[in-house]
Amino acid sequence: MDKDKLVDTVTRIIMERLNGAGGPPAASAGPSAVLFGNVPAAVVGDGIKTRQGTSPSDTAGADYIVMTQAAFRAFHGGAIPAALGGVPAAVAGATSATAGCSCGGGGCASCCGGAIDLTGKKLISERELKQSGAGQGDAVLVCPKAIVTALARDYANATGINLVRQ
Repeated sequence: MDKDKLVDTVTRIIMERLNGAGGPPAASAGPSAVLFGNVPAAVVGDGIKTRQGTSPSDTAGADYIVMTQAAFRAFHGGAIPAALGGVPAAVAGATSATAGCSCGGGGCASCCGGAIDLTGKKLISERELKQSGAGQGDAVLVCPKAIVTALARDYANATGINLVRQ
């Protein structure tokens, strides 16, 4: 089986289980998501409670954040997500210091934006890391609940990428 086809199949199975299809029954409270923009119901799936968000503060208590490309660009000043072909700030070298930065503008993940943000993904695969443009010494932010595949961990270790759960 082709490696990419295998990754796609495993990803599909994991996503089905995360959404409750074919896996153990979901807890009575169930997962929740905040939607930004006109997100189709089919994207979210069954069994996930949704509410519409208008500002970053609306995400409190949500398990997932789902947004359209237009909403993403509005929140991030017109940036295109790395997963959609945009160039991450860390790759482009755009790591300027922000006001009150404690690192002096050295590109730290916490205040200078030198990290590549993949926190919107439920599953981090080797392919995701390669497509993100991350390289030696880059920090890649990952959601605490995200599943990081063994291949992704191996790739990160081999290339010097720091996976940070945040």
